[in-house]
Formats: sequence, structure tokens, C-alpha cells
Amino acid sequence: MSDPVDDQPTDGSTPGTAPSGGRRWDKVISGVVTAALALVLGFALVVQIRSTEEAEDRTGATEEDLVRILDELDAREEALRSQLNEREQAVEELSGGRTQSGSALAEAQRRAEAIGVLNGTLPARGPGLRVVIEDREGAVTTAVLLDAIQELRGAGAEAIEVDGVRVVASSYVGGSPGELTVDGTALEAPYEIVAIGPPTDLEVALNVSGGVVDDVARTGASSTVTQSDELRVESVVRGG
Repeated sequence: MSDPVDDQPTDGSTPGTAPSGGRRWDKVISGVVTAALALVLGFALVVQIRSTEEAEDRTGATEEDLVRILDELDAREEALRSQLNEREQAVEELSGGRTQSGSALAEAQRRAEAIGVLNGTLPARGPGLRVVIEDREGAVTTAVLLDAIQELRGAGAEAIEVDGVRVVASSYVGGSPGELTVDGTALEAPYEIVAIGPPTDLEVALNVSGGVVDDVARTGASSTVTQSDELRVESVVRGG
């Protein structure tokens, strides 16, 4: 898939005329720092004024009054330090905002792609396995094919395709032996199943004793399971 091409400005503007994202962030951070300093200095000024006013009335204060006043000043100082720490933390978070925003965007895109693969609206590629079921006698039943799909999904398959039909949570297997269908689309033997997921886990799930491979053999058909480091599931589910 080709990389996206950046479009040139079409409104007569030239690169560099608009403030960069970095400069906008610097202005925001500068504003926060200024506000934080103003708050801290203002609070300190109020404390100083009140302390001066109170000092004028302390001449006749008792020892108990002085202790209470000291406790109040300590509490004010602690509150001031706490608010200052909060503002410093806010500035640090804003300073790293660009990196965090980029990481959050990348994570959101990754999750959206993963959901698209699971619900069948996006193609998928990666390691997995290919299962080919030879059914010359038309004996494989809907139950056998459905079991194969369910075992693959349960073993960690992220995307499954049967004869070019994308299989999702709402998919159904119908028809009769020799005339199987998936979501109403007719299948033709040999049936080919492509599954994207951990190859070893997928193969083990199919080969458990009494499992899918044994069920296929009991119908008189045969199956071949091949692991691959790179497979593609190109079919997608179209929205109705």
C-alpha cells in the first residue's frame, strides 16, 4: 500500500504562514506558567498582608493565641506548597502533551484497525494457516464446517475466510452435504479455509483427538493443514 501524499496548500497560503503546533503548545504552556505564578504570588501576597495586619494585634496575645496563629500560618504555607506542586505538575503534563497526544492517536488507530479486522470490515494479513478439505463424495456436513470455524476462532484466529467468504460473528453455515453455503454464498469443494492467527495454536485446535480433522476423516473426506508466516484475507463484509 502506497504512503499518503501530503497535499500542497490550495488557498494561496504558503508553508510557514500559520503558527506551528509546537509554537501553539509553547504559548499554552507559557500561559499556564504565567497563571500559576500569578496565583502563587497573589496568594503569597495575601498571606503576607494578613500576617502583617495580624502582627499589629499580637502585642497582647497569649501563648495559646500565638500557638494557634503559628498553626494557621503553617497550614497556609502547606496549602500554598500544595497548589504550587499542582501547577508544576500541570505544566509538566502540558509540556509532554504533544507526545502523549501522538501516542493516544496511534493507539486509537491501532484499536480501530483491530476492531475492523475482527468485524470483517478490513482485510487482514499475518501468520496463520490454510486448511484444504477434499470432499469428492460431498459428505462433509454443515456441522463439520461450523466446528472448524469455531475451533479456529476459539484458538485465536483474528480473521477467517472460507472459499473467499469472510466469516464474522454473525456468519452462518447452511445448505446440505455437497451444497454447503456460508452466509448464503455457495461453496465448492475442495473447501479452503484461511485463518489469520497463531499458527501452532490453530493447528493444535484442529488436530485434537476427536476434533475437526478426525470428523472430516469420518465423513470419508480428507484435510490438509499448512502453517504459514504470511497469509492474506482480502474479502470483507460490506455494510448493508
